[in-house]
Amino acid sequence: MKFPPHHGSIASLTPTICHLLGISPPEVSAEPALDMVISTLEENSLPFEKCLIIAQDAIGAHLWKSHESDLNKILPLVPLRVPLRAAFPPVTPVCFASIFSGAQPEVHGIQSFIKPVLSCDTLFDALARANKKVAIVAVVDSCIDLIFRNRDVTYFSEKDDKSVKEKVLEVIEGDEYDVIITYQADYDDNLHKTEPYSPVCIASLRQHIKDFTEMTKAANQHWGDKRHVIAFTPDHGAHVNDAGKGDHGIDIPEDMDIYHCYGIYMP
Repeated sequence: MKFPPHHGSIASLTPTICHLLGISPPEVSAEPALDMVISTLEENSLPFEKCLIIAQDAIGAHLWKSHESDLNKILPLVPLRVPLRAAFPPVTPVCFASIFSGAQPEVHGIQSFIKPVLSCDTLFDALARANKKVAIVAVVDSCIDLIFRNRDVTYFSEKDDKSVKEKVLEVIEGDEYDVIITYQADYDDNLHKTEPYSPVCIASLRQHIKDFTEMTKAANQHWGDKRHVIAFTPDHGAHVNDAGKGDHGIDIPEDMDIYHCYGIYMP
């Protein structure tokens, strides 16, 4: 599968979600909202009421090329598949800082594999100003668990991917939050131990797809009477390095080419 021309940067997530929710984006957000998503909206459909963002680490376009039949299983739920470019360098905290601020690394300040609490304006600050209730459900000590602290957000720090999924299902059913962000890491963890197409990595990919499907279907069930959006927002891809291990962090298509996928739901 040939990767199509980029529609922009992964930092487009923040302005796109802000547009859908009818709120002002963060001060540092410089990316436009994705026209491929906005153009699907029906007249008088805004603002949306609920949002679920599922961020699974390192599910790059390299996997759409090698395991398209597996990843195609998510498309009935999030059919708007947008080709994007990762932030550079394509490492996890750099990329997620861009995804959730709408800014490039030289603006938000994370330009290497470090996990400081961001001081810039982010999606979470914009949501708080709009009185939106937000939950972040992430693997403990991951970048998403750490770099967006000190906001008006409820943080659920879970021991592993399975616990993350179970907590997300619980949070969705409790129906206290307008926006839920969830992060899982097994595929990325395993690619660094082996290589991106090893049996253990592909097993992790398939579990990510199952978890994505379960969380998305739960949101659709509980939010069926509300306008809501589901977004699949990985951070970067991966390649095999000279030592034969999985890696990422350089400006090559395997690391930089990303698909974000959106599902727009209106009762």
